[in-house]
Amino acid sequence: MQPPVPSNVTETLNQYSSTQRLISFLCLLLGGGLVAQLLCIVVVRIASSDIQAGGMLADIITQYLANYFLGIAFIILSVSNLLIKRGLVEYKRLRLPTIILAASTAIVAFMLIPRMDYLRETALLDGLPVLFAPSAAYFTTLSALSISLLLIQLASGGVLLWRQLNH
Repeated sequence: MQPPVPSNVTETLNQYSSTQRLISFLCLLLGGGLVAQLLCIVVVRIASSDIQAGGMLADIITQYLANYFLGIAFIILSVSNLLIKRGLVEYKRLRLPTIILAASTAIVAFMLIPRMDYLRETALLDGLPVLFAPSAAYFTTLSALSISLLLIQLASGGVLLWRQLNH
């Protein structure tokens, strides 16, 4: 049997129920978007007959979706901080996964992918695919780092969704 809940806690929960539903909706939207991004990247890379063109298309998709993911993460972080200031301290559990998700998304979309695009362009100007260019090892390192950060992004989005839906 559960202990009785004080009336002020019940009033606080009722007062912010629509805000809590908004955060749950945004977490679901973010989790679904991350899974869709993963599936899209896998399909584009597998279905493409040209490896370099498939990688470029997957990077473009990642960059476009990064703007949406960062916006949603910012809203989740801002609203959860407001709820924490209002006394709902259980929303502190959303901070770390949201910050990790935002950081990994920003690093991939705004640092790694533009550098990989530059390496692709310089290799194509030399008439070579990027894997046969002098900077192939650097490109491979950036690509592996990008994939690992995308997996971290997916994992932190899953943790964020799990923490929000399982109070």
